[in-house]
Amino acid sequence: MAGSVREGAERPSQWVAAERRSAPVRDNGIGEALRIYYTRYLLIGIPLTLALGTAGSYLLFDDGRSRWDLHIFVAVSVMIVGCWIGGWIYQAKRMKPRVDLGWGEVLIALNKPDRKLLLRQIAGKDPVDPKRLGVARAVAVQLRESNATILLYLPTAVTFFGPARRVWCYAIPMGIFLGVFVYLLIRDFRRQGRFLEETAHHDSR
Repeated sequence: MAGSVREGAERPSQWVAAERRSAPVRDNGIGEALRIYYTRYLLIGIPLTLALGTAGSYLLFDDGRSRWDLHIFVAVSVMIVGCWIGGWIYQAKRMKPRVDLGWGEVLIALNKPDRKLLLRQIAGKDPVDPKRLGVARAVAVQLRESNATILLYLPTAVTFFGPARRVWCYAIPMGIFLGVFVYLLIRDFRRQGRFLEETAHHDSR
Protein backbone atom coordinates (compact mmCIF):
# COMPACT_ATOMS: atom_id res chain seq x y z
CA MET A 1 0.00 0.00 0.00
CA ALA A 2 2.80 2.34 0.91
CA GLY A 3 4.56 1.50 -2.35
CA SER A 4 1.49 2.44 -4.42
CA VAL A 5 1.15 5.73 -2.57
CA ARG A 6 4.82 6.50 -3.16
CA GLU A 7 4.48 5.76 -6.88
CA GLY A 8 1.38 7.93 -7.08
CA ALA A 9 3.22 10.79 -5.37
CA GLU A 10 6.25 10.55 -7.65
CA ARG A 11 4.39 11.04 -10.88
CA PRO A 12 2.93 14.51 -10.09
CA SER A 13 6.25 15.73 -8.70
CA GLN A 14 7.99 14.70 -11.91
CA TRP A 15 5.51 16.59 -14.03
CA VAL A 16 5.78 19.62 -11.78
CA ALA A 17 9.54 19.63 -12.27
CA ALA A 18 9.11 19.18 -16.02
CA GLU A 19 6.60 22.03 -16.21
CA ARG A 20 8.95 24.27 -14.26
CA ARG A 21 11.77 23.55 -16.68
CA SER A 22 9.45 24.02 -19.66
CA ALA A 23 8.30 27.51 -18.75
CA PRO A 24 11.13 29.54 -20.37
CA VAL A 25 11.66 27.26 -23.40
CA ARG A 26 10.74 28.88 -26.73
CA ASP A 27 11.47 28.37 -30.41
CA ASN A 28 11.98 31.76 -32.06
CA GLY A 29 12.62 30.50 -35.58
CA ILE A 30 15.59 28.15 -35.46
CA GLY A 31 14.27 26.30 -38.51
CA GLU A 32 14.38 29.50 -40.56
CA ALA A 33 17.92 30.20 -39.37
CA LEU A 34 19.02 26.73 -40.48
CA ARG A 35 17.33 27.19 -43.87
CA ILE A 36 19.16 30.48 -44.43
CA TYR A 37 22.47 28.82 -43.55
CA TYR A 38 21.99 26.07 -46.12
CA THR A 39 20.55 28.23 -48.90
CA ARG A 40 22.89 31.21 -48.54
CA TYR A 41 26.00 30.87 -46.44
CA LEU A 42 26.82 27.23 -47.21
CA LEU A 43 26.21 27.62 -50.94
CA ILE A 44 28.66 30.51 -51.00
CA GLY A 45 31.12 29.21 -48.41
CA ILE A 46 31.87 25.80 -49.92
CA PRO A 47 32.84 27.01 -53.44
CA LEU A 48 34.69 30.00 -51.99
CA THR A 49 36.83 27.99 -49.56
CA LEU A 50 37.51 25.32 -52.18
CA ALA A 51 38.67 27.99 -54.64
CA LEU A 52 40.86 29.68 -52.04
CA GLY A 53 42.35 26.37 -50.94
CA THR A 54 43.10 25.33 -54.52
CA ALA A 55 44.68 28.68 -55.38
CA GLY A 56 46.74 28.69 -52.19
CA SER A 57 47.92 25.13 -52.78
CA TYR A 58 48.90 25.93 -56.36
CA LEU A 59 50.92 28.94 -55.26
CA LEU A 60 52.62 27.18 -52.37
CA PHE A 61 53.27 23.68 -53.65
CA ASP A 62 53.26 23.76 -57.45
CA ASP A 63 56.70 22.91 -58.83
CA GLY A 64 55.84 22.86 -62.50
CA ARG A 65 54.24 19.42 -62.36
CA SER A 66 50.59 18.52 -62.08
CA ARG A 67 49.88 17.64 -58.45
CA TRP A 68 46.10 17.66 -58.41
CA ASP A 69 45.90 15.13 -55.59
CA LEU A 70 47.76 17.55 -53.32
CA HIS A 71 45.75 20.56 -54.51
CA ILE A 72 42.47 18.74 -53.91
CA PHE A 73 43.59 17.62 -50.46
CA VAL A 74 44.58 21.16 -49.46
CA ALA A 75 41.37 22.62 -50.93
CA VAL A 76 39.16 20.16 -49.06
CA SER A 77 41.12 20.75 -45.85
CA VAL A 78 40.66 24.51 -46.17
CA MET A 79 36.97 23.97 -46.89
CA ILE A 80 36.53 21.79 -43.79
CA VAL A 81 38.27 24.26 -41.50
CA GLY A 82 36.52 27.26 -43.05
CA CYS A 83 33.05 25.74 -42.89
CA TRP A 84 33.63 24.47 -39.36
CA ILE A 85 34.66 27.91 -38.14
CA GLY A 86 31.88 29.57 -40.12
CA GLY A 87 29.33 27.12 -38.71
CA TRP A 88 30.52 27.79 -35.18
CA ILE A 89 30.19 31.55 -35.68
CA TYR A 90 26.78 31.19 -37.33
CA GLN A 91 25.52 29.00 -34.50
CA ALA A 92 26.66 31.50 -31.88
CA LYS A 93 25.46 34.64 -33.69
CA ARG A 94 22.37 33.52 -35.61
CA MET A 95 21.02 30.21 -34.31
CA LYS A 96 21.52 30.51 -30.57
CA PRO A 97 19.41 33.70 -30.31
CA ARG A 98 16.59 31.92 -32.18
CA VAL A 99 15.82 29.54 -29.31
CA ASP A 100 15.42 29.77 -25.54
CA LEU A 101 16.42 26.41 -24.04
CA GLY A 102 15.68 27.24 -20.42
CA TRP A 103 17.89 26.04 -17.58
CA GLY A 104 17.64 22.25 -17.85
CA GLU A 105 16.66 19.34 -20.06
CA VAL A 106 12.95 18.71 -19.70
CA LEU A 107 13.00 14.98 -20.50
CA ILE A 108 15.36 14.24 -17.61
CA ALA A 109 12.66 15.23 -15.14
CA LEU A 110 10.33 12.48 -16.42
CA ASN A 111 10.42 8.72 -16.10
CA LYS A 112 10.89 6.43 -19.10
CA PRO A 113 7.18 5.75 -19.84
CA ASP A 114 6.35 9.47 -19.74
CA ARG A 115 9.29 10.28 -22.00
CA LYS A 116 8.14 7.70 -24.50
CA LEU A 117 4.60 9.08 -24.32
CA LEU A 118 5.73 12.64 -25.10
CA LEU A 119 8.02 11.53 -27.91
CA ARG A 120 5.18 9.62 -29.55
CA GLN A 121 2.96 12.71 -29.32
CA ILE A 122 5.65 14.90 -30.88
CA ALA A 123 6.13 12.34 -33.66
CA GLY A 124 2.38 12.40 -34.37
CA LYS A 125 1.86 8.78 -33.36
CA ASP A 126 -0.39 9.53 -30.37
CA PRO A 127 -2.96 12.27 -29.79
CA VAL A 128 -1.71 15.32 -27.93
CA ASP A 129 -2.58 15.62 -24.26
CA PRO A 130 -3.70 19.25 -23.71
CA LYS A 131 -2.75 19.04 -20.03
CA ARG A 132 0.87 18.27 -20.93
CA LEU A 133 1.11 20.38 -24.06
CA GLY A 134 3.50 22.93 -22.57
CA VAL A 135 5.93 20.20 -21.56
CA ALA A 136 5.63 18.45 -24.92
CA ARG A 137 6.34 21.68 -26.80
CA ALA A 138 9.38 22.39 -24.65
CA VAL A 139 10.72 18.90 -25.33
CA ALA A 140 10.16 19.41 -29.06
CA VAL A 141 12.04 22.72 -28.96
CA GLN A 142 15.03 21.26 -27.13
CA LEU A 143 15.21 18.21 -29.38
CA ARG A 144 14.85 20.36 -32.49
CA GLU A 145 17.68 22.63 -31.38
CA SER A 146 19.91 19.61 -30.87
CA ASN A 147 19.04 18.25 -34.31
CA ALA A 148 19.58 21.67 -35.89
CA THR A 149 23.08 21.82 -34.41
CA ILE A 150 23.94 18.42 -35.90
CA LEU A 151 22.51 19.45 -39.27
CA LEU A 152 24.56 22.64 -39.14
CA TYR A 153 27.85 20.73 -38.96
CA LEU A 154 26.73 17.70 -40.99
CA PRO A 155 28.08 18.81 -44.41
CA THR A 156 31.51 19.36 -42.91
CA ALA A 157 31.46 16.16 -40.89
CA VAL A 158 30.57 14.09 -43.95
CA THR A 159 33.88 15.00 -45.58
CA PHE A 160 35.71 13.01 -42.90
CA PHE A 161 34.29 9.87 -44.51
CA GLY A 162 36.26 10.69 -47.65
CA PRO A 163 39.26 8.43 -46.93
CA ALA A 164 36.92 5.41 -46.85
CA ARG A 165 36.02 5.87 -50.51
CA ARG A 166 39.01 3.74 -51.53
CA VAL A 167 38.01 0.83 -49.32
CA TRP A 168 34.74 -0.49 -50.70
CA CYS A 169 34.15 -2.91 -47.83
CA TYR A 170 33.91 0.12 -45.53
CA ALA A 171 32.55 2.73 -47.93
CA ILE A 172 29.34 0.88 -48.81
CA PRO A 173 28.10 0.10 -45.26
CA MET A 174 29.31 3.49 -44.06
CA GLY A 175 27.40 5.20 -46.85
CA ILE A 176 24.24 3.24 -46.00
CA PHE A 177 24.59 4.06 -42.32
CA LEU A 178 25.16 7.73 -43.07
CA GLY A 179 22.18 7.87 -45.42
CA VAL A 180 19.86 6.32 -42.83
CA PHE A 181 21.20 8.62 -40.11
CA VAL A 182 20.64 11.75 -42.21
CA TYR A 183 17.15 10.59 -43.20
CA LEU A 184 16.10 9.98 -39.59
CA LEU A 185 17.64 13.26 -38.47
CA ILE A 186 15.78 15.31 -41.08
CA ARG A 187 12.57 13.36 -40.49
CA ASP A 188 12.65 14.04 -36.74
CA PHE A 189 13.56 17.70 -37.28
CA ARG A 190 10.58 18.17 -39.58
CA ARG A 191 8.24 16.27 -37.27
CA GLN A 192 9.24 18.47 -34.34
CA GLY A 193 8.71 21.61 -36.41
CA ARG A 194 5.33 20.39 -37.61
CA PHE A 195 4.29 19.58 -34.04
CA LEU A 196 5.23 23.08 -32.88
CA GLU A 197 3.32 24.67 -35.75
CA GLU A 198 0.18 22.60 -35.18
CA THR A 199 0.11 23.25 -31.43
CA ALA A 200 1.18 26.90 -31.48
CA HIS A 201 -2.34 28.24 -30.97
CA HIS A 202 -3.10 25.81 -28.14
CA ASP A 203 -0.09 26.56 -25.95
CA SER A 204 -1.26 28.35 -22.80
CA ARG A 205 2.19 28.97 -21.28
